[in-house]
Amino acid sequence: MPAPAWIEASLKLKEGRDPLGLQTTTQDRLLPVLLPGILELSRRARYFSFHAFLLAEYRDRHRAADSNTLSAFIKRREWEYGLAVLHCPRDCRSSPVGARKLSGPAMGPGPYARGESVESPFGGYGLYYRSPLAEFGIVARAGTLLGGRPIPIDVLYDTDRARRLADTFKSAVEHTAYYRRAMWTTDDLPTDVIDEYAQAACLCRLRELPQERDAVHAALFGTDTPDAEAVRQRRLSVGHYLSLLDADPCVVTSEAAYRNAMWSPPTPRSDAHAVVAGEWAALMAKDVWQEALCSVWSELCRVGLARTRELGRGLTWDETRMVAAGLTAGQPELDPTSLTTALAAQLAAGTLEVSDIDGTHVNVTTAPLDDLRRLTDRLDTATSGLVVLLELARRMDGRTGDGWQKAAAIRSGWQPSIAAVTAGLRTHLAESPTVVDTLWWLVSRFVIPVHERIAYSKLPEITFRFRWEDGLLRFYDHGVGRFPLAAVRNAPLASLTWDLGLWSEADDERRPATLTARGKRFVEEVLG
Repeated sequence: MPAPAWIEASLKLKEGRDPLGLQTTTQDRLLPVLLPGILELSRRARYFSFHAFLLAEYRDRHRAADSNTLSAFIKRREWEYGLAVLHCPRDCRSSPVGARKLSGPAMGPGPYARGESVESPFGGYGLYYRSPLAEFGIVARAGTLLGGRPIPIDVLYDTDRARRLADTFKSAVEHTAYYRRAMWTTDDLPTDVIDEYAQAACLCRLRELPQERDAVHAALFGTDTPDAEAVRQRRLSVGHYLSLLDADPCVVTSEAAYRNAMWSPPTPRSDAHAVVAGEWAALMAKDVWQEALCSVWSELCRVGLARTRELGRGLTWDETRMVAAGLTAGQPELDPTSLTTALAAQLAAGTLEVSDIDGTHVNVTTAPLDDLRRLTDRLDTATSGLVVLLELARRMDGRTGDGWQKAAAIRSGWQPSIAAVTAGLRTHLAESPTVVDTLWWLVSRFVIPVHERIAYSKLPEITFRFRWEDGLLRFYDHGVGRFPLAAVRNAPLASLTWDLGLWSEADDERRPATLTARGKRFVEEVLG
């Protein structure tokens, strides 16, 4: 039954990016615990000193204590800084805040018109660097009580770390014509002014400026902050990443290498290292579970939509079960009536193979875990998802340690933790289910009811792929494909640690990176 016109007019059709509530487990629950203060797009370390410099200049020049005025000031300075980064004399190809808007103007001949970096309040600072700087204890955000009164705009805390961060960037650029004059006018920017600014200020230069580099390092890892536990966790996670890089340098260039290394790290250097390694391994396990369930979801949506169209109506409960039973067609070598425990036994024996899309046979037991995650992503079938889930559960069996147990037990508001999922799977397998039974167990517990709850919570945005209407489950042609994983910080970990001089590139495809002396000292200091 269609909605009344007065209701329908207020509804907005959107596909939705997290239809099963699994991304939020990573983004909102796991990563804030594992790597506090580092956002996915907080990727360049020099932006921390640059934004501290802007706040200091705004304060020192007694600009209006008004958020709109501060926002405009920051966005204009980010635009000019972006022009400089795109004019790097080394052609470093760094991507500044507002790169898309800047790419056209920056490639033309000067002089360059003024502009603003991005449209959102406070620009890239507000999107990517404000929250980290606040967590680092560098910035007091508007509304913070200082001197017993809430402050109207963001300001730097009066600490040595905050002052050093702003002062060292200023020291690098205060000789330039941009800082001495152009920064404070509205005139078009001459090419030579931007080129001189680029030479001093480009993002790639930080690792060559010891005082500023050390100030940024202290901002991220300094211990003179009220939240000492967050600093400790951040140091451990970055140290763990560097230990992985030392063992397999491909983690800086390959997400697959990064994920496999996180799941199977080298021997921990200390008890603290073992804890943080277990935490990150649990995150990787959660993402394998997400991809496996996504395969079940994707095929269910495709087949359910086709059946809805065929019947011209929604599906009864029994018809929905029949659709779930039909999902076994995606892997013809699997017998849908066989016991799921027989599949698990094949995995334990190392005898189960799955055909990839190119016809090659993949031994599920011996393949690296992230290869299996990508395999079910390519096959996009419910049975491949089931096989990968069973193998994940087998590999998780016997995993112990405080870090593993802590992170594996983290759930979202919509989905249980990976530990709860595998515990539930063990209980389910004890009942000797068939493959069809187990697919229905996944669909009826983790797909249909969860998606409906999420979609209803998003009204007036319409994100339903299916919903119960008058006792029938109706599927909609509203994006029936896969949903993406949340980013797991491999890009910011690689770029921030490079900016801080903790590793360097190497001219070797097999070992594209190597820890610097600074990087080795950091690992020893943090991990033992």
